[in-house]
Amino acid sequence: MTQSALPIEEQHARFQALVLPHLDRLLRFAQRRTSSVGDAEDAVQDTCIKAWLCFADLRDAEKARPWLYRILRSVLSDVSEKSDRRRQLVDITRLEQAHEELIGGDTDVVFSEVAARLDSEMLAKALTLIPEDFATAVELHDIDGFKYHEIAEIAGIPIGTVMSRISRGRRLLAGTIIANRRAWGLGTTDAQKPSARARIGGDRSAQ
Repeated sequence: MTQSALPIEEQHARFQALVLPHLDRLLRFAQRRTSSVGDAEDAVQDTCIKAWLCFADLRDAEKARPWLYRILRSVLSDVSEKSDRRRQLVDITRLEQAHEELIGGDTDVVFSEVAARLDSEMLAKALTLIPEDFATAVELHDIDGFKYHEIAEIAGIPIGTVMSRISRGRRLLAGTIIANRRAWGLGTTDAQKPSARARIGGDRSAQ
């Protein structure tokens, strides 16, 4: 029996079981890409509506999470186009130069030590300061724990592009943190601080 052939009560129950566990993460993802909590909530609500309308398209329950993220990204893109509010992109060259100076120069500021001081609010702010394509790749992989092939599905891009965006996104994020370290009250830390790789750019055994 196909999903659409199920009684409506069973469809509702199945939909809620698959969608509700992901709402908090979807909302956090949307909040980083909208100007207010209300806008983020509206985007998630629209996502749920669209997900329900095309629920029959979800063939594999194990793919519910990337399927929902893909719908949410489409909703956020539509909102951005309709409101014509495009986030000002930072100077990519400047940020990459800041990163190169950090790891290649004789500065005693080590990114992993500086980033270890970031709380979740600072990290969210740093992600808003780099181009959306790179921020999305880094957030989905390093924060939300998606694998490369899942991000490729969500973003609709090849796996090679996913890997490239994650790599470059980490460099841009590093440059952003360094460029704003004084304003955010960061600075050099001692070598005993935990590494930030557990939070950003951590090694993953299975992709």
